Amino acid sequence: MKKATSLRIVVVAVDGDAEALRRRILQIAPQIADVAVCDSITVLRELTRFDDYDAVLVEWHAAASTEAVAAAVRACPLVPVLVVSREPASLAGEQMLRLGAQDYLVKRETNGSQLVRAIQHAVERKRLDIRLKTTLGELGQANARLKSLALRDPLTGALNRRAFDAVAGQMLARARRHGGALALLYCDLDGFKRVNDELGHAVGDGVLRGFSERARQALRRSDCLARLGGDEFVILLEEMPSAGVALATARRIRAACAVPLAVEGRRVSLRPSIGIARFPDCADLPELIRGADKAMYVAKKGAGIACFTSAGVEPAGA
Repeated sequence: MKKATSLRIVVVAVDGDAEALRRRILQIAPQIADVAVCDSITVLRELTRFDDYDAVLVEWHAAASTEAVAAAVRACPLVPVLVVSREPASLAGEQMLRLGAQDYLVKRETNGSQLVRAIQHAVERKRLDIRLKTTLGELGQANARLKSLALRDPLTGALNRRAFDAVAGQMLARARRHGGALALLYCDLDGFKRVNDELGHAVGDGVLRGFSERARQALRRSDCLARLGGDEFVILLEEMPSAGVALATARRIRAACAVPLAVEGRRVSLRPSIGIARFPDCADLPELIRGADKAMYVAKKGAGIACFTSAGVEPAGA
């Protein structure tokens, strides 16, 4: 706890005489080293921003607005605010604490030593409060990072299979409910095994990251990119008014990959073969994946893109 002899405080009077209160404090609590006064929240904000004050003491009375107390709390979030008043604590103390004040002191019941002790306790509580909020914030950020890691492929940042299944389930439920359509694109990177075998896994990892980044550039924010494993990616396109929209997206992805990737000091030419399947042509997620996978194998034979339909698989060209 901070020593009383080093305490420095700011006094704010709400429709009152801050200077009179300052003199009174110095009279009854000579242990307090410095008492500054201010007549507005703007001045208070500047004082506590650029100088090292330990506490703010706001004088308040029943006819005054409680907004001044709330404004003082907002103006100096790192400094404890105490309220001093003639009003009994039972009438206003709880309300002041709800506004964010650390303590409520009744003038006639507070002597110098009690004031000093209240300020010291408020300083310590504020310090603990800030520490707790900081810790909770850090825990929240850590939990968010852990949650993100649990849902995303650590290499490419794309969704992992678990997250993809959950998102796909939601998209399909919306499509069924509203009579909509969606498309699944199954992507396999041509020649990826050769890259891994001949150039090494570091280059292969760079290629996977590069494809993920370029694919995202060709997608809408509402589209879902996931890595199933190896060099196999799936993309879900929601709200597909026609098969042509999915085909245009596949062509944008291939065009984005047309320029060789710069990886580990090498330039690697690598393009995806893409198979497309649509709901409601395919009734559920397993059917969508099987249909798009079949189309992808046809695309790998040279077409670059192929579509699965009720009539079979149709090459769609690069």
